[in-house]
Amino acid sequence: METLNQERPGNLKAAFYLTFTLFAFSSIEIIANPVRHDVPPMLMNFWRFLIGAAILLPALLYRRYNQLKQLQGSDMIKLTLLGCMNIILAMGAHSLCIKYAKASTAAILISANPIATNFFSWLILKEKMGLKRIFSLVLGATGIVLIAARADGAVDTLPGVIAGIFSMSGFGLYTVLSKKMVQKHGGLLVLVMSCVPTLVIYLPVLYFFDQGFWPPAHSWPNLLGMGIIGTGLGYLTFMKCLEFLSAGRTSYLFFFKPAVAMFLAWAFLGESISRSAIFGTILIMTGIISEISRATATKPPVTA
Repeated sequence: METLNQERPGNLKAAFYLTFTLFAFSSIEIIANPVRHDVPPMLMNFWRFLIGAAILLPALLYRRYNQLKQLQGSDMIKLTLLGCMNIILAMGAHSLCIKYAKASTAAILISANPIATNFFSWLILKEKMGLKRIFSLVLGATGIVLIAARADGAVDTLPGVIAGIFSMSGFGLYTVLSKKMVQKHGGLLVLVMSCVPTLVIYLPVLYFFDQGFWPPAHSWPNLLGMGIIGTGLGYLTFMKCLEFLSAGRTSYLFFFKPAVAMFLAWAFLGESISRSAIFGTILIMTGIISEISRATATKPPVTA
């Protein structure tokens, strides 16, 4: 199967994709926070992606049915491995972070994934790692250390912070490995068809860890919000971004998530914002602004 011919969208549409992805992903921790102690992390993660895949499946069948029939066994293996990396490992760890850390902390840590994305882009895709790029990543890493250093048993537990760092690294690797798959099959197909087999694999995992299957009735509004907005539509626009931007550049928008997430956590959850969190966030965002400036100065926008 040949790579799809992806055209770069207009500026307005591209801005919408980036902006919606930012706000959708920033809302996940805020929506999940009220029921984080009522729904086991793995079960919450399962339903989040099941709902997200379910709302996108009809669109996939309508728009890509012929392409679905052309998928080969090797394609499905790659999509399944990609889904397991994201849903079970990266987002599974993120669910643990949501449970054992503040919503703003979980959001800040996952938003630092461009550090991992750029590292894996250098390691796997052989992208150049100049001094300015290294400086940007060091700033971001320093911000993460500051955020992790303020963990305590009352608000942020060390296991929660460690889970957040693991999730950040896993999602960075997922972003890099998704790029070629999205170019070949399109974002909608990659998203749904990596979710479906992974969710089937997830069922015995839930049983083995005694996570149950049906969440409490009062948690459904939160799960639907996470599934529809934060996962289904959010991941779809994220994949759309990958169709016309490089993996590294698409990941840049996450560095702007901390400010949005901390504001949402303060506005809707009444969470306080410590000085170290603010300073760490400033360092992370400074790192990405520096990297954006470097990338813009060295090469034109990458198109698929």
